[in-house]
Amino acid sequence: MHLDEAVERFLTHLSATRAPHTVKAYGTDLAQFAEYAIGTGIEQVQHLNERLVRSWLDSFRAASRRTRERKLYCLRAFFKYCRTMGWIDHDPSAGVALPVQKRPLPRLLTQAQAEQLMQTPEPDYDPLRLRDRAILEMLYATGVRVSELAGLDIDALDMAQSAARVRGKGGRERIVLFGQAAHEALAEYLQRARPQLMNPRTPTRALFLNAQGGRLTTRSMHRLVKRYGAQVGVAISPHALRHSFATHMLDGGADLRTVQELLGHRRLTTTQIYTHLTLDRLRQTVSRALPSLTLEDDE
Repeated sequence: MHLDEAVERFLTHLSATRAPHTVKAYGTDLAQFAEYAIGTGIEQVQHLNERLVRSWLDSFRAASRRTRERKLYCLRAFFKYCRTMGWIDHDPSAGVALPVQKRPLPRLLTQAQAEQLMQTPEPDYDPLRLRDRAILEMLYATGVRVSELAGLDIDALDMAQSAARVRGKGGRERIVLFGQAAHEALAEYLQRARPQLMNPRTPTRALFLNAQGGRLTTRSMHRLVKRYGAQVGVAISPHALRHSFATHMLDGGADLRTVQELLGHRRLTTTQIYTHLTLDRLRQTVSRALPSLTLEDDE
C-alpha cells in the first residue's frame, strides 16, 4: 500500500467519527510525515520503521512538547488503522516516547474566591450584567469549556431538571447539571435580559447574546471573565473556572468517574490531574499544622 493512498483512506475513515478540525490537523501532520518518508525513499506503508519515526519527530525538536505529542499521537492512530487494515503487522512508533515532563498543575480559585467572583456583576437590571452573572455561574457550576457554553442553544436547556445538553470535543454530547445559584442567575437572565438583547430582525436560538443580539463569542466570554476576575484581584480565565469546578467537586467527595463524565474527558488519566491538586492542598494543610512532618509523593 502506497503511503499517500493509506493516509487518504485513513482520513476518510476518520472523517466519519471526528470533528472536521481534528481531521484537518491529522491531515496536516500526516502529509508532513508522508513527504518526509518519501523523501528518504520509503513510499510503502510496510516499509515504515521506528528509526524513520524517531528521525521525523527529531526534526521538530524546536517545536513545543505539545506539538510533538500531537504528532506522535497522530502517527499512532494512523498505524493502528494500518494494522487493522492488514497493511502492517507492527506499530513503528511503539518504541518511541517523548521525554517525561511533569505536567503543570492548573490554576484554580478557592471556594471563597469563586463565591466572590459570582457576586461581582451587581444584581441590577442591566441586561449585560445579568448575562455576565449567568455566564460566570454556569462556567463554575458545570465545568463546561467556554466553547461549549458559547455554542449552547436555548433549546438545550432543561430548566425543570437544572440540566443542559452540551456538545464537546469530537461532537460528543453530554448532560451537565447546575445548582440553585446558577439556576436562579440563568432564570433571571432568560426572563429579564435575553428578551432585551434579542434583535427581532435577526432571531437566534443562541443562549447567550451580545449587545447586538448575536451569539456571544468565546473571545468575549474570555474577556468578561478576565475583567471580573481583576475586580476581585485574581487573574483567571474560563478554564480556571473549569479547573476550580473539578477540584471543588473532588474536595466535596465526588468520585473521579463522575467528574470525568461531567467534564467530558475521554480518558480518566486526563481527569486524574485534579487528584494531584487535592493531594497538594491536603499536603499543604498538614505541613502547616505539623511543620516537622515532611510528606512526599509515592514513587
